[in-house]
Amino acid sequence: MDWKTASAFYEDRLTSALEVYKYAVALGRLPQARVSQELLENLHTEAEYARRQIKRLKSRQFKIAVVGLEKAGKSTFINAWLDCDLLPAKAARCTFTTTQIFSVADDREQRLEVKVKSEEQFKKLIGYLEEENAKEDLKTIEEYSDLLDQVREDGDLHIPFSRLEEIKQYLTKYVADEKYAHSVLEARLYTSKLAQAEGIVFYDVPGLDSGLTKHVDEAREMLADCDAVILVQRFTSLREKELDIIKFTEDGDKNITVANKLFVFLSRIDAQATPQSLQQHVEEAYSDWSKRAQLPRERIVYGSAGAYLVLNNLAEQQTQIEIGEADSIKAKLAQLFTDLSEDELVLNATGIELIKEKVFDYINNDRVSILTKRCETTIANIMDYSKQVYEIVASKFPDDPEAAKKYEENKRRIDFSEWWQQQWQILKADLQQYFDKNVTNINADSESFLVERLHHEYSFIVKSTISKLKEKALLDKELIFAANSNPVFDKVNANFRWRENLYSDVRNTLDTIASQLALELQNDAIKFTDYMTGLLWGSKEVKERLVDRSSDYYLEIVKTSLSVLFLRFARPVAEALIRGPVNSDTRSEIVKTLGADIDIVDNYYCGELEPFRVLRRYVKYGPELIFQSETRQRLFGNQEIPQDLSDEIYTYVNSSPDALTPQDQVVVEVLSDLRAFEEYLLSAIFYAAGFESYFIQEIKGLVDSFRDKEGTWLGVATNEWLQENQLLLQILPPHLRTKNIDLEVSDRLRQLSISLKSFA
Repeated sequence: MDWKTASAFYEDRLTSALEVYKYAVALGRLPQARVSQELLENLHTEAEYARRQIKRLKSRQFKIAVVGLEKAGKSTFINAWLDCDLLPAKAARCTFTTTQIFSVADDREQRLEVKVKSEEQFKKLIGYLEEENAKEDLKTIEEYSDLLDQVREDGDLHIPFSRLEEIKQYLTKYVADEKYAHSVLEARLYTSKLAQAEGIVFYDVPGLDSGLTKHVDEAREMLADCDAVILVQRFTSLREKELDIIKFTEDGDKNITVANKLFVFLSRIDAQATPQSLQQHVEEAYSDWSKRAQLPRERIVYGSAGAYLVLNNLAEQQTQIEIGEADSIKAKLAQLFTDLSEDELVLNATGIELIKEKVFDYINNDRVSILTKRCETTIANIMDYSKQVYEIVASKFPDDPEAAKKYEENKRRIDFSEWWQQQWQILKADLQQYFDKNVTNINADSESFLVERLHHEYSFIVKSTISKLKEKALLDKELIFAANSNPVFDKVNANFRWRENLYSDVRNTLDTIASQLALELQNDAIKFTDYMTGLLWGSKEVKERLVDRSSDYYLEIVKTSLSVLFLRFARPVAEALIRGPVNSDTRSEIVKTLGADIDIVDNYYCGELEPFRVLRRYVKYGPELIFQSETRQRLFGNQEIPQDLSDEIYTYVNSSPDALTPQDQVVVEVLSDLRAFEEYLLSAIFYAAGFESYFIQEIKGLVDSFRDKEGTWLGVATNEWLQENQLLLQILPPHLRTKNIDLEVSDRLRQLSISLKSFA
């Protein structure tokens, strides 16, 4: 395809590639995509290069930069190319402004356009020159400030012409005359003399060694943006600033080598003395360029642009002064090229026709292939990097919305499970601390906290129930004593009848104590269950999973268990103390039957009242151990009995302690036995029944059950999470706090996939 067609084609291809790039970068920038920064930087680099190419292609221009050191003869070279000694070329610096030369097909389109600097641009130039300490330029600007101001005031110029010679004075004024040129931004020359192909542009760039950074920057920008370079070289070996040309060209056009688009014109060959020195000069240049840029020989042309102008009668007076007269030039060239005729010297020895031929051949035959190489490489890189982005992300995320949603849901569940594993350890530690604080109180030196609190509750229950039992017993006594007082009070029968009635009440009292203890344990269990429920954010599932069925059912089970423990030791004591009077056959028979159970109670007694220290002894002697000092003296050394103990019993008798009536004797005996029963309940049965162990085991059982149900709690936690339990959401990582599925990655992945397929 031709240049215009190729330009349009690759403008479209590069634009489409940038669409793919846009989707790739949009995807790659997402943190969850985990695309390396290096890959994204590679994409950005290629995209920036593609944008520059599109900008170049839109202009449909083929830009050729004519560069070289100051006074290498760049302007003279262009003049020879144009067959007109047009651009200023003299010993001092004569190019202050980059001149752009455009090819046009019709002579009627020929014109010169001069664009002047705005005030802002002019001030920027002054600042730049001050930074560069360019005293001469600043002096010139100050000296000719009025003229420079006038140029800017006059504004841009548009000068049509038919012959190039008509605009020479304008070019000299606005390009080479420093009195005016500092106010000129650029000069554009449109001519049919440049090339037969439309869209060709020559740039006459100021010398790289001018000393002004501005000129170096212009050269760098131009070389990065041009399609071909013609270096006008004066010396055999490359100077430092000429080496910058290679660097700037490579940096700006990374897909094309210097050798792909560089032409070298070895100028001023007429300065050589002999054919041998000329040959040596040329060979050294060939070698140097081959070594530095792999530039082939056919890209290097030697000649003299000035000689071309003089020999073709195109040179102005200044050029003739600098180059010499035609006869002397012919003689010099004839000396160097002994095998050429006089006519051939004009055409071939000057090198202008040859380099034009080579450049035109490049324009006609190679520039499309170079454009193809430049653009296809960039397109391939963009597509390759974009595919890498797609493959990296596609390995972790699906591009189908439903699959993506399912993937995200599964991923969130996995993330939640991983979070739960850590949270579960925290919950277990929290629960253990709560257990230690409220049950074992592991920092205490005495009894455990639970036992101390439980014993306090137990004592309160026993005392309150025994108090009620005593009140009822005293009320029942009146009726029983009255029934056994006809015609006289029957002490023995009344004692038995009262005890029978009392024993039935004692059994009920034991059940009451067991029930109230069970209620206490239930309250503790509820307290722990509530705490564990709090650990799982108030989920109602906790209580249902830990306590089977209802709380009433749990209470009944605990009550049954406590009753078994309690009655195992309390019932033998009640049998021995309540069923039969002291010294009765009934009591003696009970002692024989329950002897082992009675004796075991003594092992747990921790009270301080000596009469009750041995249950069997008290069962035998009864109130004598409390009220008869002789008996106490004989059995345990006449220890004093607390006055309040005797007062507690004598409160309920009407006769003197030294002369008790039969009725009061029964009252003292029964109330003493009831007081003994209370003492054993308080100071022995609690420990014998193992309430401490049972309570701890029950609470520990709840805690252990909670610990053993990790899998259950994971399910509960998951349900609470899905139901958006606010207490749970407060402690979750941010990405788990919402049910909204983030499909952004998959959406962008799908867009990139479609874009890649569409481009292909």
